[in-house]
Amino acid sequence: MFRNLMRCLSGNAVGSRDMSLIVKGETHTGRVRAHNEDQYLALGGEQSPPSAGALLVVADGMGGHAAGEVASLMAVQHIEERFRSGVYSSVDDKDLEEALRELLGDVNRAVLTAGQDPDKRGMGTTCTLVIIKGHQLYYSHVGDSRAYLLRGGELSQITTDHSWVEEAVATGTMTREEARVHPSRNVVTRAIGLDADLKVDTGNVSLQQGDLILLCSDGLNSMIPDEDILKNLQESSTDTVCANLINAANDAGGHDNTSVVIAVVGAHAGVRMPTTDPAAKPLTAMPD
Repeated sequence: MFRNLMRCLSGNAVGSRDMSLIVKGETHTGRVRAHNEDQYLALGGEQSPPSAGALLVVADGMGGHAAGEVASLMAVQHIEERFRSGVYSSVDDKDLEEALRELLGDVNRAVLTAGQDPDKRGMGTTCTLVIIKGHQLYYSHVGDSRAYLLRGGELSQITTDHSWVEEAVATGTMTREEARVHPSRNVVTRAIGLDADLKVDTGNVSLQQGDLILLCSDGLNSMIPDEDILKNLQESSTDTVCANLINAANDAGGHDNTSVVIAVVGAHAGVRMPTTDPAAKPLTAMPD
């Protein structure tokens, strides 16, 4: 399982003690929306900010009339600027989750303030943030964008969706498959920029050689089930995996913007195959 991805490793690798990483990301408008309200960060290697082996973010804006684009862009810019300032270099690992919680709180206040403009009233964004430091992953999360971990052929969701359908699944009034296709699946119960009293989820995961971390906006998982996400991860190379996932979402309808960010741990292990998959399709353009 996962052997193709581990043999086709390429790109910008960064060592972290005895661990190395490859980080990649792509986004696409989809086949229905007129513009893309998603933003992402996929920073590793020389692009990685101080104190992190990798910085990964997916933000899915909401609000319409370009306001969603503003909210998601504000979120990723604020996060990157804060990390590049070096402020987290002196934060102990045991305090990092709380620091990331406070960071999304700061982002929330900035978006709330900007949302007082009549043209941007009601704008908001999801935000799923992951940093990799040493052999540890730390995350903070608000909304229904997701972080997954692929390990040993098993794909598990690290984050919990803050959405109306997720609450229905938790109470047993809706199945997971019903939630994935429900007309109200895009209704979030938490988002940056909507409420001054924001609750942020945080956590951490110990990483192993061969792990793959996936962040995505709901344009991916609302279009294809986790089984298809896993299949694409296992059958792709690092050069093609982001495009292949986005193409799969677009082939299933592409009803939303889709953003995908990956990080592969142990990137130098078993490099034997070509770095480019000749069978992979390029990103498909949105029809006129």
